Amino acid sequence: MTVALMLRASGVMSLVCVLMACGFGGSAKLETAEAPPARAISAQLGPSGAAAGFAPDALACLREAIYYEARPDSPKGQRAVADVIFNRKADPRFPNTVCDVIAEGEAEGRCQFSYRCDGRAEMFGDTVKYQSSTRAAEAALATPEADVTGGALFFHGVRMAPGWFGTLDRTVELGGHYFYRG
Repeated sequence: MTVALMLRASGVMSLVCVLMACGFGGSAKLETAEAPPARAISAQLGPSGAAAGFAPDALACLREAIYYEARPDSPKGQRAVADVIFNRKADPRFPNTVCDVIAEGEAEGRCQFSYRCDGRAEMFGDTVKYQSSTRAAEAALATPEADVTGGALFFHGVRMAPGWFGTLDRTVELGGHYFYRG
């Protein structure tokens, strides 16, 4: 039996532990490997969603946002984050591509998606959650009209104080987030 475990350690190195076991006569091998940046992995995976009116890089950008904003969430919670991005893309107050919606404010240090301005390199350290984020992004791109948020343009974690979000119309609570129309 082979078991692989990936952990993010110190934000730079991924610890990869591979255990080979056959009954009682197993041996263990421990390796460390540099985890590639999220954007580098995404660039290698190719386009998706172009036929549905999305730019070729939409899958990579959407996967990254889902991974960093909703990786512990259920598929429906992950879908909700994708829907906010789609709703913003369709709204004239926001950029008109998935990647530009996600990157909005980054140049000014006022990111709409906080992970883009946290000062840490984007690393996909959890293979299972990376795969889940990929599936969620692919499903969302395949059916962008299936909005589970009721038209939400904003969201925040349920543990966060609402602040100015409290002036908006809350549409739903999903995956540890509140969603709002604006």
